[in-house]
Amino acid sequence: MAWHLKAKYYEACNCDFGCPCNMNGFPTYGKCEGTLAFDIREGQREGVDLTGAKVVGSVKWPGAIHEGNGKLAVFIDGNQQQQEALVAILTAQDPGLPWEILAATISDISGPFFEKIDIQDKGTDSQLRVGDKFELKMQTFTNPVTGAPHEVHTVLPDGFIFTDARICTTSVHKVNADGVTFDHPGKNAYYSEVEWSSENRMAPGEAAGRF
Repeated sequence: MAWHLKAKYYEACNCDFGCPCNMNGFPTYGKCEGTLAFDIREGQREGVDLTGAKVVGSVKWPGAIHEGNGKLAVFIDGNQQQQEALVAILTAQDPGLPWEILAATISDISGPFFEKIDIQDKGTDSQLRVGDKFELKMQTFTNPVTGAPHEVHTVLPDGFIFTDARICTTSVHKVNADGVTFDHPGKNAYYSEVEWSSENRMAPGEAAGRF
């Protein structure tokens, strides 16, 4: 089914700042443990309004993302119609980027858990929480001399998740949900605004090196 959405996007992982997965496809410490979250500001799937729905997905990949075998814990905050629509999108039952590629790297899914997702959108100082199962606190870089906010971007003209995102770090990034557990403060994070749809497609083999 056709779908599209515009959303605020939050990402954090266990890599060093900038995340080398975006440059050469391989994580800083040999494995990727990260979160992709979004707050839909506008969207629909076959007549179902997705506006206001939220998603948090935390994944543990044993190696690089494109090598697969990821274990995902996914949380969805929305009404029943939104939940059903988002499950179809996230699992690529309804293909379209980025989930068409990301779903192909997942071999085990915990959930979806239909729970309230609290998001305080403050740019690179945003905070997200799902009860006692997930917490993310992003933190803006500051100039070491003046203390002023220091804005840094990653620009990916061919990026299939985002094309331009502000880099920041985390003071808290932890999850404990049905076997998906990690705790990675002080590592890489991204804040962006994204637009995804079923019209945007890419062959899975093209994904390597673009995470």
